Amino acid sequence: MTGGLIQTLHQPSPRTPAALHDFVHLVLKQAKQPVHGIGIGCKGIIDTATSKVTSLPGDLNFLEGKLLADVVTPGDLPVYADNDARTALIAEVLWGAARGKRNVVLLTLGTGVGGAVLVDGRILRGASGAAGHIGHMTIDPHGGLCICGSRGCVETRFSSRAIESDYLAHLHRAAPAKLSLGKDGDPPSTEAIFRAAADGDESASCVLDRALEYLKGAMVSVLHIFDPEVLIVGGNIAEAGPQLLTPIRGEVARRTRILLGREIPIVFQSLVGYGGVVGAAGLVFLQQGLLKI
Repeated sequence: MTGGLIQTLHQPSPRTPAALHDFVHLVLKQAKQPVHGIGIGCKGIIDTATSKVTSLPGDLNFLEGKLLADVVTPGDLPVYADNDARTALIAEVLWGAARGKRNVVLLTLGTGVGGAVLVDGRILRGASGAAGHIGHMTIDPHGGLCICGSRGCVETRFSSRAIESDYLAHLHRAAPAKLSLGKDGDPPSTEAIFRAAADGDESASCVLDRALEYLKGAMVSVLHIFDPEVLIVGGNIAEAGPQLLTPIRGEVARRTRILLGREIPIVFQSLVGYGGVVGAAGLVFLQQGLLKI
């Protein structure tokens, strides 16, 4: 129970309940150690008491309304499930950058924007399990329609989808750009856009500068609301490293110092690439009383 990976198996995200079932049973079949429970970190709003997926718009919508325990049919093994950003936070609390802390905010920056919050040593879930969805905080009331049904959410302005769409608009306008569309007409990846900006691509720099302004505003609001000891940043976009956080830290500190009276550390997720998986295992340990936050 040290947070280390013993064994890994990778497959593309399932697109049917049967595919999820088959993957879980493949893992169980190939497990080299005794399995005491199944932990699942899943997008959307999860009822942790029943493992029911109460809301899941987007490409995993086929799981909405289903009990994950019923989908995976684990035999005698207990199944525990929570939102994937919360399982990532659990991993950081047990074994990473939030260890020993009681007030923490975690942001996952990827295709969308996820969030999870630790308040006075307790994971915040809210009345219906939706608490911590920082990606759906409105930062532009006149912004575009979001997957959640609102407008101008954080992830409509800072996410892989938002950054890639904005760069695509620059290409459509024939603005100065070093990147081009892929063979299937897809826009360049967010990773490529970060690299291009570092290489002097005017369009990439414009896109990222604009996106970062929205992210700064979201971070300032989150710090004022939750007053955490640390703000942890994870997700695929975090792989940009200093290019992501260096333009952010100083201004966020300046805009929050008066009320908070100190500079809140903004750090990267410790368990990069597999934090949600490790946190799902941590969820099992917590539910079975083997570990405590």
